[in-house]
Amino acid sequence: MAGLSTYPISLQVQSADVGYAIMQGGKQAYYTDAQVVAATSLQDIIDIVNAAVVSPGAESQAQRTSIARALAVGGALGDLSTVRVQAATSIQNLAEQTWVTNDPNYVTHLGVNLLP
Repeated sequence: MAGLSTYPISLQVQSADVGYAIMQGGKQAYYTDAQVVAATSLQDIIDIVNAAVVSPGAESQAQRTSIARALAVGGALGDLSTVRVQAATSIQNLAEQTWVTNDPNYVTHLGVNLLP
């Protein structure tokens, strides 16, 4: 399932950025698949990001803040509604609730670190 189909192009791009930030959070170990599956709300995932202990050198306060902010943006857009978060089966599946899969660079893009 992609992001909401009613988005204008500007929100599709923002939604894709949210998806990349979700994947970035997983790659940097701010959360695991199990934590995403256990989450009952978007706030649960944001709290996990804010409390995560990541390996030295992987953590950046700017990155942590960016991932948490991207999750909040995804919630505001509607991509990460409570129903969608509760239905997520993995980090990748949560990211695919956004427009990330509609980006032609999806397969090779490493993700954004900061949203504008």
